Amino acid sequence: MGAIPFETGQVVRSTAGHDQGQYFVILSVLDDQYVLIANGSTRKVSCPKKKKIKHLKIGPFRSEMVRERMQSRGIIYDHEIRKLLEPYSAFKEPHKEG
Repeated sequence: MGAIPFETGQVVRSTAGHDQGQYFVILSVLDDQYVLIANGSTRKVSCPKKKKIKHLKIGPFRSEMVRERMQSRGIIYDHEIRKLLEPYSAFKEPHKEG
């Protein structure tokens, strides 16, 4: 069984931690275990969260704009990330009590 293809620009949902159920965009794949993610509000592009990929679920969309800008070292603004994730904000999973 091969590894799940996490890519820059991929929309993901956190499945663990205090940000469980929230959607993010992958800004960078660090290695086979970690990525840097941001959502433009609680996690800004200037200070992305380092997250284990085993705590993320790949969403149905990948942003070519984010991917291209990260590859060319272009600027990505928080408002662009928020706009990109706006359609997913209505689909937050309820927090599970443990």
